[in-house]
Order: sequence, then C-alpha cells, then structure tokens
Amino acid sequence: MYRVVLTKEINPTLRQSEDITKFVSELTWSENLDTVGLTLSFSVPDTNAEFVPRLKIMAGDIIQIFNGEGELIRAVVVNISRSYPKRTVKAFDFGFYLNKNDIVIQFKDKSVSECLKELFYHVGVTTGSVCDMPAKVKSVYIKNVNEIIKELIKIQQDNDGKKYYYEMRAEKIYVFQLPTKPMSYIFKPTVNTAEFDVTDKNAHGRGTYSCSIENMRNSIIAEVNSKTSGEMPEKMFYARDPESIRKHGLLAENYNVNSDDADNIKELAKNELKEKNVIKQELSMDFIGHDNARPGRVIRVIDEYLGINGNFRIKSVSHKINGSIHTMSCTLERI
Repeated sequence: MYRVVLTKEINPTLRQSEDITKFVSELTWSENLDTVGLTLSFSVPDTNAEFVPRLKIMAGDIIQIFNGEGELIRAVVVNISRSYPKRTVKAFDFGFYLNKNDIVIQFKDKSVSECLKELFYHVGVTTGSVCDMPAKVKSVYIKNVNEIIKELIKIQQDNDGKKYYYEMRAEKIYVFQLPTKPMSYIFKPTVNTAEFDVTDKNAHGRGTYSCSIENMRNSIIAEVNSKTSGEMPEKMFYARDPESIRKHGLLAENYNVNSDDADNIKELAKNELKEKNVIKQELSMDFIGHDNARPGRVIRVIDEYLGINGNFRIKSVSHKINGSIHTMSCTLERI
C-alpha cells in the first residue's frame, strides 16, 4: 500500500512529519531518460467545509512516497496551485538541484568518476554510488551542473562504447551502467491471488509501435581540427557500415575529437558508429504499475499483433495511482 508523508520545517533544527495519504488524490509521478529527474503531483482538499482538514502544503516542504516500509520517492514541493475545492501540489526529486545550479569548476587529469563525485559535493547532493568510469578529464566547465554531468558521462561512453545513467534514490544520487537484461516485474494483487508478470503478453494493453531510420548514421567522419584556421583537419578517420549504406543510402555525420584524444580517434569513431547505426524502434504501451519500472530499465515485450518479441529500454514512464489501482504508461526503445 502506498503512503504519502508530508514533512514541514518548524524551525532550522526541527521538522514535523505527517501521514497525509487519506487526503491525497490524483497521485502521479513521471520520469524521462533524456531529462533526468522525477516529477510528482497530487491533489488535496482545500475547502472551508467542516471536518475537512486544510493541509497548508507550501513550497519547500518535503514529500515522501512509501510502498510498504520502503521509501520510493523523496521530493521537494516547488509549486502549489489553489482552485476550489482542491490544492494541487507539484514536486521534484532532489535532481531539481542539479538542474537549477550553475557552476564554474576545473578538473585536472581526473577520472570521470572522480569528477562526478567532486561535482556532487560542490552542489550539496549526497553521493550514493558512482560506478567505475576511468576515462580522464582535463577541462574547465562554466555551465549548468546537469549539463556537466551529461558531458562527463558522454566522455566515458565515447571511450568504452557502454551506456551510463544517473538517478536520484531518496536524497542520494547514483551513477551506473545501464542494464541490458530485463528485471523482475512480478506483481501480487492480494494475499489470496496468484502473482504474475505485468509485462506478460496477456496483461499489458494494446501498444503503438514505430520504426525509423530518420536519425540513423551509417558513416562517421571523425576529425581532429587543425590549430590553423582554414586548414583541413590534422587527423581524420572514417568508420562506415557498407551493408547499411547499400541498403539505406549514405547517412554521414561529422564527429569532432578533442586533440587530447587524437590517439584514440579510431576507437571513438567506431563507438559513435555503433551508437548511431541503428533502426530506431519505439513502442508506447500501458501496463499494470510496478515500482521497478524506471527509465533505463529493460522490459521484455511480446505482442503478436505488432510482431514484437524482444527487449525494450524504458525511455519514459508515467505512474498513476487511482484508489488502490496502480497503472503506468511507458515509452520504450528497442535494444
């Protein structure tokens, strides 16, 4: 059973928590693989009716969502709108502070892992764990914190061809390599009913499927720019897929390589081709809700009508609680 807890600051040293579950309706939360950060919203009564408490939820208050004893979400209230007879609350998880802070920071020959930990420390976000990311960084950044995180992760991805992601879990941030295998999505409605997998072909809703080569690239032209304006690049390497070019036509893209990585230009170009040389397959589908469904996770989908039988990564997911019914709408990408 889901519980909603409101925590208010009484003074700098005292906070007071209250279970407000019975007053909450229209509870939803959503996440997206591209933007990073969870958005939570719900409504509570806001009337002068007798025996109906008025919850004075304010910006800066903390909202926690529990499922059983486990904390699922911790978010800070950023917006409240009042329209009789309810008060609608919007909150973001602590990734909000990554998006709302600019910084000036320099890294001198440190690994991506070390840079990320230092960056999190400077903006006051607690580190849960950061996976091993050994690629070296030597640069000055003057920009938004979230943009820096993405650029640092891309440095590692370009070097080893693997996919990485970061997310908030309660008040801590975690950076990890994206999984490639489906996880468990087992759901047991009640103690006296059988459990089942919410991704089972007989359990999910009718989906919408599309495939596209619009953003495909089957030729990567990697170059290290010349230090002299108007001159050809100092170094170039072509990574191509002849079979894809024959079938889909030439789809080429320039890829700029930092001079510090010039010796690794061949591997960088091949990794970029591996990422871009794909037919994009997307699926939108509704499921019974499951707490494990977060961006980056993998779901096995079988749908005979759509001709699908494979693994899909969650790009975005929107959860909704209506009474005791938990449902979710997912945008998925074939891996």
